[in-house]
Order: sequence, then structure tokens, then C-alpha cells
Amino acid sequence: MVQAVSFLNELKAARDERHSKDHPFIDLWAEGKLTKRQTSVYVVQHYHFVTDYLNWLAFIWAHCPKKDVKESILDNLKEEEDPDDRHLEMLIDYAEACGLTRDEVVNATVLPWTQALKDWGWRLVYQSPWEVSCAGLMIGLESQPPLIYPRIIPSLHSNYGWNPGDRQIRFFKGHVEADEIHSARGYQIAEKYCDTPELRQAAIEAVRVAARKRWNHMNGIYWYAVHGKEDDTPEG
Repeated sequence: MVQAVSFLNELKAARDERHSKDHPFIDLWAEGKLTKRQTSVYVVQHYHFVTDYLNWLAFIWAHCPKKDVKESILDNLKEEEDPDDRHLEMLIDYAEACGLTRDEVVNATVLPWTQALKDWGWRLVYQSPWEVSCAGLMIGLESQPPLIYPRIIPSLHSNYGWNPGDRQIRFFKGHVEADEIHSARGYQIAEKYCDTPELRQAAIEAVRVAARKRWNHMNGIYWYAVHGKEDDTPEG
């Protein structure tokens, strides 16, 4: 039991080395210092990240031999892909409310750091044991929104004029609740199935890298939304 608690704490600590809740872009959003159009850059890039995220989960589901893990992943996918209210559609609703069209979201340029996150996710699920992939995705990435969005939601009301029940912002509140459940499943899977020192260490490293990749993804969003640059290359 002591070993299990230590392992879970190490997973959380690895994530928190670069938790996106502390990113300057989130600070600006929480303070109401971004325009709605600038906030939509986050949603557009997140749309393209999540599109691949769902495919990563589906890949793990197809290759994982454990029934309970397959059921957890399937529950996650069912929630995300609910035909009556797909989570990707929630993102488009917010972007449209900020002045973008559906076509501008779906066909947007994927920023370099977002593409790097997408590429890393595919390498993770292709090359790592499924136990490690689950930790990287469900803890390193999906456990972050429940701590990010509570910083944003009050600002959506006080600085951007949205009402608590507005359909356009339901993505944020919904993912505080949904991702708490999904990340809890991730910790449970890691505790149960990362049962060797090698798997535990690999899972910790996957979480650490996932958090850093997401942070860099936020860097790209910041530079594009605030400074109009597609990357952060210094000007000569």
C-alpha cells in the first residue's frame, strides 16, 4: 500500500512539473486580458489535439487485453462521442460564438507545437506498453482540465459576458466533471497494472513528457494568439 501511494504521488508530481494551469496564457484568460477571438485560438488547437486523442484511446482499447480497462476506455469514448452532444461540437460552438466559422475550426492551421503533441501521442501508443500509454494520456493530459478550467470559468462570466447556463461555454464546466472521472480511472489503471519497477518508471516518465508536450502546445497558442506568430523563433 505504501508503495502504491508513493507511485501515485510520483505520477502526480511528474504531471505538476509543467501543469498547464500555471501557463501565462491561462493567466491572461483568467484575468480577462484576452479578446474572445484570442481565447478561440485555444479552442481551435484543442479541437485538433482532441481529435487525435480520441484515436489514441481507440488504439489502446483495440490492443489492451484487460476487460476492465477496455470498459473504462469505452465509457470515455462514449461520453466524448455522444451523438446528441459530441464534445468536439462543444468546442465548435464556443469558437463560433467567438466569431469563427465551423470551416475555420475544422480546417485551421495546426500550430507546430500542437502538431508535436499530436505526433508524440501516436509514438506513445505505438511504441509503449498499453499500461504506460494509459498513464501518459489519462494522467499526463486528461487529468489537467479539472485544474485548468476552474481558473477560466469565473472569467467567462465576469469578463466575457457569458451566463452560467450558456450552451456556448458548456465544454469548460463539463470537462471539469468528466475529466475528473477519466483521470481517476487513469490512476486506478496505473496502480493496478503498472506492477513492475520498469512499468512504473516508464509511466512516470510518460506523464512527465505528456505534461511538457501540453505546456509547449500552450506556448504555441500563446505566441499565435497574443503575438500573431506561428512559432517562437527569435527574430534575427
